[in-house]
Amino acid sequence: MNCSAPESPSDRTPSVNMISTQDPLSPPLNWFAARTADAFRKHFQTPATVVAAAPGRVNIIGEHVDYNGGWVLPAAIERWIVGAAATRNDGIVALHDDRTGQTASFSVTELGRTPQRSWSNYVRGVLAGFNALGLQAPGFSLTISSTIPLGGGLSSSAALEAVVARVLCKLFGWEAAPLQLAKLCQKAEHDYAGVPCGLMDQAAVLMGREAHLLLLDCATEAISFVPFSNPDWQILIINSGVAHELSDGEYAKRRAACHQAASALGVKSLRELDSSCLPRVGRILNEEMHRCVRHVLTENERTLEAVAAFGRDDLPEVGRLLNASHASLRDDYRVSCAELDFIAATTQRIEGVAGCRMTGGGFGGSAVALVHSAVVKAASRTITTDFTARYGRPPGIFVTRPAAGAIAWPFAREDRS
Repeated sequence: MNCSAPESPSDRTPSVNMISTQDPLSPPLNWFAARTADAFRKHFQTPATVVAAAPGRVNIIGEHVDYNGGWVLPAAIERWIVGAAATRNDGIVALHDDRTGQTASFSVTELGRTPQRSWSNYVRGVLAGFNALGLQAPGFSLTISSTIPLGGGLSSSAALEAVVARVLCKLFGWEAAPLQLAKLCQKAEHDYAGVPCGLMDQAAVLMGREAHLLLLDCATEAISFVPFSNPDWQILIINSGVAHELSDGEYAKRRAACHQAASALGVKSLRELDSSCLPRVGRILNEEMHRCVRHVLTENERTLEAVAAFGRDDLPEVGRLLNASHASLRDDYRVSCAELDFIAATTQRIEGVAGCRMTGGGFGGSAVALVHSAVVKAASRTITTDFTARYGRPPGIFVTRPAAGAIAWPFAREDRS
């Protein structure tokens, strides 16, 4: 097809080297790490020697385009999964979730995926990835704790994978570049959780940068950072409380429709097209594929426009693009739900809110909004009041700034100070 892809923003957003690790021992995270290490000691009757922390992520814009070679603009958030760990020499991986009390154990030589939807599958998948690199752990114990809402579309699974990867590297002296770890964790999600995700989640939680958004070109895997330093604006995350399950088939259906459309249009991925193609593709594709293509092409353009608007510090324009993104996800891609639509509509009407949209895979989970700092508390009250009146329960709301990515460090009891 004689249509051009959107212009890459590489000439507008300077690339940077892989980030240097931020100090993890800020008081809140240090306290959380110490508490997790105490839970480890209590459960395993031995001290932890390593602690790792990985943030959740929120995608500001660029939804359902990562597996179509598009551009995504996520940020790591100030909510964490923390893991405390120590080696063992019996070839056993022993797991403990301090939040739920769940436990699991398996041999390092038996890494087959369990038929149940167990969180141990993510650990098995990461271990299998290291095995493929010729690295095998003799065994370890791990306790995790989390402040990331489960099912909220904030990448708790990618954060868990990143914690495990960072723990293993620190415990056993293994070395891997952040992008290599992201790909290893992505494969774990594919093979052990059954979710054919793109690279965005793992890249964001492993490579996030404080006070920056991460711009990932999913076709070339080029990464650059977009400053989010204006103190007048905050990221507000509103959890609908509707748990989403990306492995239930709907996510895979949308992805398959995109790939079928690309094949029918004679392109390797939808990245090769732009919205000027839409009148022509409508005569070739069925309605389902046409809707999916329309979302992907226009979302790519919105993402690049948002990068330019951030560069101008034009947050109201970013908000307008967020609103348009939600409408496209609701009407064309059809991955929203009534609760998310209500949150978006309510939040968009509040003075001082630049924009709001659903974020994540959809079918539940969370919405993200850009909110002026002066109205964060008032906006949160309004959203809570209106949502509770409609659904009989409050949403989960918290504010965040872009955070640093996953890190592990040696742990001793004096680290609690």
